[in-house]
Amino acid sequence: MRPNDHLCFVFGDERERAAVTTSFVRDGIAANDKVLYLAEDDGPALVRVRETLIGSGIDVDGLSATGQLVLVTAEQTYLLDGRFDIERTVSLLEALIAQAGAEGFRLLRVTGETGWVARHGILMSEIIAYEQAVSPLAVGGKVLALCQYDHRAFAAADMVAVDQAHDGRATENAQFENGELVIRRRHGDTPGLGLTGAVGEEGHTPLAKALDAVLAESSTEEDLHVDMSGLDFIDLEGLRLLVTTRQDLGDGRAMHLERPAPHVRRVIRMAGWDAASSFRSPNPDFRHQVCVYGSDQEFLAMALPFVEEGFRRGEPVLAATTSANLELLGDALGERAERLDFAETAYFGRRPPQRVAAFERYWRHVSSQRPPGRADAHVRILAEPVWAGRSRAEAAAWKRMESHLNSLLADTNIWMICPYDSRIAPPDVLADALRTHPDSVCGELSGPSPDYLEPSRFQAEEAPAPPLEPAPSGAARLSWSDPMPGATRLRGFVSTHATALGLAGERVELLVLAVAEVARLLAHAAVDSSAVPDRPASVTIWSRPRTVAVELLQPGVHPADSALDDPLLGYRLPRTEGPRPGEGLWLARQICETVEVRTGAAGCAVRMELAGPRAEDLRQRDVPGPT
Repeated sequence: MRPNDHLCFVFGDERERAAVTTSFVRDGIAANDKVLYLAEDDGPALVRVRETLIGSGIDVDGLSATGQLVLVTAEQTYLLDGRFDIERTVSLLEALIAQAGAEGFRLLRVTGETGWVARHGILMSEIIAYEQAVSPLAVGGKVLALCQYDHRAFAAADMVAVDQAHDGRATENAQFENGELVIRRRHGDTPGLGLTGAVGEEGHTPLAKALDAVLAESSTEEDLHVDMSGLDFIDLEGLRLLVTTRQDLGDGRAMHLERPAPHVRRVIRMAGWDAASSFRSPNPDFRHQVCVYGSDQEFLAMALPFVEEGFRRGEPVLAATTSANLELLGDALGERAERLDFAETAYFGRRPPQRVAAFERYWRHVSSQRPPGRADAHVRILAEPVWAGRSRAEAAAWKRMESHLNSLLADTNIWMICPYDSRIAPPDVLADALRTHPDSVCGELSGPSPDYLEPSRFQAEEAPAPPLEPAPSGAARLSWSDPMPGATRLRGFVSTHATALGLAGERVELLVLAVAEVARLLAHAAVDSSAVPDRPASVTIWSRPRTVAVELLQPGVHPADSALDDPLLGYRLPRTEGPRPGEGLWLARQICETVEVRTGAAGCAVRMELAGPRAEDLRQRDVPGPT
C-alpha cells in the first residue's frame, strides 16, 4: 500500500484478518507512520486486537506510550453519543491527520473494523456515503486507509457498492512472486492457495514449498483448495505436485483443484491422475496373447470362456472389440453381460499412444478399487485392433504398438487377448500378429507362438523411417542459442502462430504445453551431451493440407547421448511419484496425429502434427472410456 490509498480489505476468517492487519500495523511502525486501529467494540474485539498484535511481536504498550500506535473503539470514534454521524467522523479523521503531521510522523495510517455496523442497525447506504466522504481525505499523501469487511456479515450486492467506494482491494502479500508466477494463501471457507500466472520449471520448488506450508499450517479437519483460475500455463511437473499432494492427504481431508482451464482438466484425465493413479501391482504378470479367428463361432469359442472365467474369479473384464463382436458376446452372455465392461474398439484409443494410455488407465482404475488381498488378480482385456482402412504408415504404427505392449505393460497384471479377424486383416498383419504376441490362443487352448520376436528384434527388422520433408522456407521460426529456451517467449510464439494458422481454444493450449515439454526434454539432452552445437536450436510451425506441423530442432543431440534412444519413450503414462524421461513426448503423442523423432548430422528433430482447423471437433475430444 502507498500514501493516498483508500482500500477495502475483504476477509473470510480471523487468520486472514490477522495476517493482513498485523502486516499493515508493522509496516506503518517501520515507516514512521502514526497508526490508528479502530476495533469494533471495547470488549472482546479490543482484547482480540491487542492479543493479535502482541502475538505477532508488536510492542503494543510501548508504542501506545509514545503515541505512535493508538487503539480505539467504534464507540470512541464512529458512534460518539451512540449514533453514527458521517460529518463528525470525517472531521475527526481530518483532525487526526493534522495531529500526526504535527507530531512528526510521515502520515496517518488507519484501519477500521466494521462489525459494529449490523450490530447498531446502521444502513449500508450510510456506510457507502461515509466511505465516499472519506476518499477525498486520501489525496494529500498524508493518510493511508484500510477498511476491513468480513464478507460473511455483508450481502454480495453490498460488497459491490463497497468496492466502488474504494480505490481497490487489499490482499495478503503473495507467498511467492517472480514476475511469472504468484502464489497466495487463501483463508476463510476455502483455505488453501491461489495460483496466478505460469507454473514452469522455475515455479516447481516455490509451489512445492507453498503446498508443504499450507499443509503444515492448516487444520487437520478442513479440506484444502487450490484456485487455478488465474493460471495461464502449468506444466506436467506442476500438475504432478498438485495431484501428488491431493493423493497423499490423509485423515479424511481432500484437496480440491478449483477452476482449472479445460485443457488442464483434459491432461489430468489423459494421465489418469483423476483416479488412484499411484496404484502398483505387487506381483506383475502381463500376458499378451493373439487369437486369429475366421468366423463368429471361432471368436466366441475363445472370447466366451475367457470372459466367463474372469467372472468366476471375480476379475474385471473389458471387451474392446467391434460392435458386431460386442453384440455376439452380449447375446451369448445374456444377463451376465451386465458384468462386462465394454468399448467399441475404434473409439478405445484412436491412435496407438492413446490405446496404450487407455489400457493402463483402465487397469489402474479397476485395480485400485479391489478389496485387500485381490490387488494381484488379473485384469482381463479383449483388445481387437482395427485394420480396415489403415494406411501403410498407420498399420506399421499399430504393429509396432503390439510389440511394444510386451514392455510397456510388463509391470501390470493385465491378461490381454488380441483377436484378429482373418476375414478382414491383410496377410502381412496376420503374420506380424504372431511375431508380436508371445502366445496364441485357439478356443480354450493356448501355447507359445513360434514366430514371436522380442520387441527389440521386431523393431530391428522394421524398414528405416523415411527422412522428414523439410519445412517450407516461409514457415515461422524461433531460434535460441542457450540450451534452455525462454519459456514465456517459446509459449507465446507457439500460441500466436498456432492461432494464426486457425487453431483455437483448448487445442492451442495443449499444443503449447506439448511443445514446452518436448523443448525441455531436448534442452536437458543438450546439457547432458558432450557435443558442441554448431547452430541455434529452433522451433518451426507451419500449415500442411490436413495438419498444423511443429518441429523442434536441437543441434548436437543424438539418441546415444540421452534417453532419446529408448523406442518406448513417450508411450508410458506419467507417474505421480516423480518425472521420468519422455513425458513431454507422451503428451505430444496423446494430442497429435503423428510424432516423429529423427536424428542426423543436424542433431535431433521432433516433428508433431496436430489435426488442422478444418478437422471435425469430435476427433479432438477425449476417447470415451469403457461402459
